[in-house]
Amino acid sequence: MKYADGTTRDFYQIGLSANKTGISVYVLGIEDKKYLAQTYGKALGKASVTGYCIRFKALRDINIEILEAAIRDRVEAKDEES
Repeated sequence: MKYADGTTRDFYQIGLSANKTGISVYVLGIEDKKYLAQTYGKALGKASVTGYCIRFKALRDINIEILEAAIRDRVEAKDEES
């Protein structure tokens, strides 16, 4: 993670959070805030997709293979950036 003053620190690329409304998968570090929704949104199933977050109620509501592809996409892009 890079701050405005130029300093950096390690931060997670992919995060997972379970809460009362379901599950959230955070895919961080994407420059284009429309990328996740445009690339994976419709194919995911019953999920809400924002600039960096994929939310769904239960695993049965989504296409796991598409979720995995979205995660792999970010991890591989980060590897290329390094």
